[in-house]
Amino acid sequence: MKLFSTLLCLLALPAANLYAQDQASSIQKLDETYGFRGARFETDTSAYRDLALAEKAGQTRYYRRTGESKQLGSGQIADITYGFYKGKLAVVMLQTNGASNSRAVLAELQQQAGPGIRRSPYMQRYAWNGKRVHMSYDENAMSSDALILITCKKLKEQELKQALRTPRPFPAGT
Repeated sequence: MKLFSTLLCLLALPAANLYAQDQASSIQKLDETYGFRGARFETDTSAYRDLALAEKAGQTRYYRRTGESKQLGSGQIADITYGFYKGKLAVVMLQTNGASNSRAVLAELQQQAGPGIRRSPYMQRYAWNGKRVHMSYDENAMSSDALILITCKKLKEQELKQALRTPRPFPAGT
């Protein structure tokens, strides 16, 4: 019995090592892509001819690309928004509607970037953390709609540092 356990452990080690290497290479692909569908992080808004302003929030402007395909794998994306912090692409937000679209998009993300990290078996939340890019998938338990964020770590760090430097007024009545 001891021999069987030892052999099983010895066979499992290379498989675990291959899985870790495969996961690392998938995350590396996420870093190499450095954006979404040819839109690369840190690229200036002037590099895009097909942007339509959707919203402004502080120093970040959110745009949609006109005529962009809403298909990802076998899933349909309801909305794709590109966030430019100080004129540079910093975040891409994808939204899906319904379980079938959300899970199909999740499957495609996992195909491209690996399985991701899932902290709880009770929630459909996944994270991929590369050296340059962070991606998250967060599915609403009630509606099965999902929000996927693909973030440039460098620009997000700059944005957070700027927010910490900016003094905030105290609310009235305190």
